[in-house]
Amino acid sequence: MSANPYSPTATTLDASAPLAAEGAQLATRGERLLGAIIDTVVLLMFVFPVTFAVGFGLAIAGLGELPDFVFDLIGGVAGMGGFLILHGYLLATRGQTIGKIVMKTQIVDRETNQILPIVPLLIKRYSWVWLVTMIPGIGQLINLVNVLAIFRESRACVHDDVAGTKVVKLTRPIARGPQY
Repeated sequence: MSANPYSPTATTLDASAPLAAEGAQLATRGERLLGAIIDTVVLLMFVFPVTFAVGFGLAIAGLGELPDFVFDLIGGVAGMGGFLILHGYLLATRGQTIGKIVMKTQIVDRETNQILPIVPLLIKRYSWVWLVTMIPGIGQLINLVNVLAIFRESRACVHDDVAGTKVVKLTRPIARGPQY
């Protein structure tokens, strides 16, 4: 009796198997840029209606004269919440955002080539960037330095260095259950 050709392989069943090949190529700067643009457009389509509705609601309630930083805070919270709604599950199960799925790239641990658990990934790779960009005056400048670091030979942004991640070309799309 021969083996069933449709049965899963040991690699398919092993949740700890790397999602990217050991020698996976780094994503190009263009692939990373297009992925980020796609993520931004998708996020803006979510955030604009939410922030408009909140602003409209505050105006109707007579609170339209709140300080600008309150509206900045509302927009920041809506942006972070929208990011988590749109990308949280994908990052937890695939190491990808919507833009990375389209561009066939993936975030993996720099040493192990495995996707990272979602909580450390969010804290190390994303949360500090969100907080820094809220600093009036210099926040955007610091984030500009963060993303311009991609022009180094390693093609890593500062947030990749902080999180110990790299973005690679996806060689075989395997998802796994969420890792926290």
